[in-house]
Amino acid sequence: MDCAQSCHQEPCHEHEVVIAPKGLSRRGLLAGFAGVVAAIGLGGFGESALAASKTYTACKTTDVRVGGAKIVTLPGTSTRVVITQPKKGVFKAFSPICTHEGAPLNGISGTSLVCNSHGARFNTTTGAATAGPTRKALKAYKVTISKTSVRVTI
Repeated sequence: MDCAQSCHQEPCHEHEVVIAPKGLSRRGLLAGFAGVVAAIGLGGFGESALAASKTYTACKTTDVRVGGAKIVTLPGTSTRVVITQPKKGVFKAFSPICTHEGAPLNGISGTSLVCNSHGARFNTTTGAATAGPTRKALKAYKVTISKTSVRVTI
């Protein structure tokens, strides 16, 4: 029975038979897409970004007291970072630029890095905004300790 006989319409979408092209499965489509991505060089995008990061010796572990912070310029660059030691032996690194309007951080009060421009405060352990007009955290950097050196990867 065709559409004209069953529902009296030509063509009828309810009774329409859709024939999928032979040889093209979902798996085949995804494999083809992956091949195209690899061919144009996007497959290694994450790896190249990781390879572009570099590790710098920022300071000595003794340069930052427990509960304190120190802003340093990474050697051979103009990049500045703020190194904190919220607990003994725990070091963190963040951008020293306030996420509100780009003013430099200029102090520490208790467990907060402070931007005196508009009163923003950021947690010395996480970089999270804790007060002021901003809600955006400071950019954090990976920190490793090598003997007595604080090393930062940017």
